[in-house]
Amino acid sequence: MQKEIPMKKGGFRSFWLPLLVIPVGGLVTIALTLALYVGLYLSLESLFFANNPQGFPADTLRRWSTLALVGLYLLLLRTRLPELLKAILMTGPLAAVIITTGHALYMKPVVSIAAMFAMVIICVVLLYRYKKPWIYYYAGAVAALIGLIYAWPRPHLNEPGFALLVQLLSRL
Repeated sequence: MQKEIPMKKGGFRSFWLPLLVIPVGGLVTIALTLALYVGLYLSLESLFFANNPQGFPADTLRRWSTLALVGLYLLLLRTRLPELLKAILMTGPLAAVIITTGHALYMKPVVSIAAMFAMVIICVVLLYRYKKPWIYYYAGAVAALIGLIYAWPRPHLNEPGFALLVQLLSRL
C-alpha cells in the first residue's frame, strides 16, 4: 500500500499555475507584440510612404522595434513584478528576436534556421548564467516554438539549401 505524498501548501501556485498560465499568457503576449508591430508598420507606411507602399523599409522597422522590445524587457527585469509575469512577458521579445533573425536570413534557409536556434541557445545560456527559475525556461520554450514555427523558412523544394537541410534532418 503506497502512501499518498502530501502536496505542499503552495504546490498549485508554484508548479501547476505556471504550467497553465505561461502558454496562454505567452500566446497573448506574442499576439500583442505582432499586433503592435503591424499597427506601427501600417501607421508609418501610410504616413511616410502613402504613394509608394512597397518602398517602406520593413526590415529596418522590424529590427529596430525588436531592439526596442528587448531593451524594454531588460528594464522590466529590474522591476519588482512577480517572476511569473516577467517570464510571460519574456515571450514577446524572445519570439520577436527569433522571427526577426529568421526573416533577415530568409533566402538562406540553412543559415536562417541555424541563426534562429543560436538565438534560442543564447537565451538559454543567459537564463542559466543569471540563475533564473524554471518558469523562464518554460516561457522561453513556448516563445521559441512559436517563433520558430512563424519564421521557419518555406522555400521552394528544389532549392539546394533546402534539399541539404532535408537530408541532414532525415539522418537524425
